[in-house]
Formats: sequence, structure tokens, C-alpha cells
Amino acid sequence: MRPALTLVLSLSLLFATLTTAEAGTNFTVRDINGRYVRLSDFKGKLLFMTFFATWCKPCLQELKHLVKLRKKYKSKGFEVLAVSLDGPETRAKVKPLAKRYKLKYPVVLDTENQVARLYNPRRAQPFSLLMKNGKVLKTHESFQVSDVPKIEEEIVENLK
Repeated sequence: MRPALTLVLSLSLLFATLTTAEAGTNFTVRDINGRYVRLSDFKGKLLFMTFFATWCKPCLQELKHLVKLRKKYKSKGFEVLAVSLDGPETRAKVKPLAKRYKLKYPVVLDTENQVARLYNPRRAQPFSLLMKNGKVLKTHESFQVSDVPKIEEEIVENLK
């Protein structure tokens, strides 16, 4: 298959999946403390859902910056949900990482790939969605510290 056609088909699959999930497809997963977390728990809030892995350096940078952004905007209705894509061989590192980085927002283990299938079918890391009431407003693939001002601008814009 030609590279251009492959790219078009890949993008079509990604957008088709996001369109399906935009309706606010609910999910239920466990957080690192065993509690259930559902997408519906964030109804009415501006949610930044990020997919990460413990071995992904850009992911770890993003997680640290999200602590600051959540602290700054939580009172205005902003929340963060970190979704671990770690497999069985690294999953045990997620809880200690959350403690070490002082992550005060929910960190969930997507052990069945339930959330990834809905919102991150390519399992990209880092991959983030800004959403409200289940509707995807923005997506970000990859992370650099220089992205923080743009992410903050999007948060402020969508909290209005």
C-alpha cells in the first residue's frame, strides 16, 4: 500500500474513533488505590485526560506540569485524569510514581485498554484530550515543556 493511502486510512480510523467517543462514551476503571473512576464523574468539569507510561520521559514531564495547572484552575472546574498504559511488566511502578510526583489528581490503570480503545486507539504516549461533558474539544499528541502555555491558553478559553 502506498504511504499516502496508509496515512489517510490511519487518520480516518483515528478520527472515526474520536467521533464515536465524542458522544461521551462512559467507562469505568480502577484508580491506583482500587477505587472506581468513571468518565461521568467529571460531568460539568473541563477534563484534561492524559495517557502515559512510567517509562515515557515526555509523559512524566507532562504529569508534573499538570499538577501545577490543576492546582491553578481546579476551583474554576478544571480536572485532570491520568490514564496509565503500562503493561503487566511495569504496572507496579505507577503508584510509586504518582506518590513521588505528588499527583493529586486521579491516576487510573487501563488494564483492559477500555479507555485507550475509546479515546487513544493508537496508544500514543503522551496523548491528551481536553474534554467537557464527554465532548472532545482538543487533542495533543506528544509533549514538550514549550507546549504548556498553549495548553494553559486552551484551558482558560474552555473554562469560560
